[in-house]
Amino acid sequence: MNALSKDLRQRILNYALNHSVRQTARAFHVSPNTVQQLKKLFYETGGMDPRISKPVHAHAVSPEGELYLKALLLEEVDLTLERLCELYWQAYAVRVGVTTMHLTLKRMGLSYKKKDLPRPEEERGRG
Repeated sequence: MNALSKDLRQRILNYALNHSVRQTARAFHVSPNTVQQLKKLFYETGGMDPRISKPVHAHAVSPEGELYLKALLLEEVDLTLERLCELYWQAYAVRVGVTTMHLTLKRMGLSYKKKDLPRPEEERGRG
């Protein structure tokens, strides 16, 4: 959801000076928590500008690692996620889980070999 406009933030704060949080929330069709947060923001910073969002954490697989994975998959298309995790560990000494590897390849738009499970009719024939 987008932040409220600066004008609306100012009007909410001005109204909240003479009215309760609930009355202010009803008047501007926002939640009482929004009013509380705006008041808290003003008292802490002295302004009404939205807080700067925190930076996103770095990916476990480095950009160089992504190139390495791409090269591996171009060279050998039969690699499973487990094997890719092992090879990444050997090359970069960074342990990456199967889920992280899956999400990395998905983000990169690459496909990989899925685990082959025997068909039920083949299993019946063996027993």
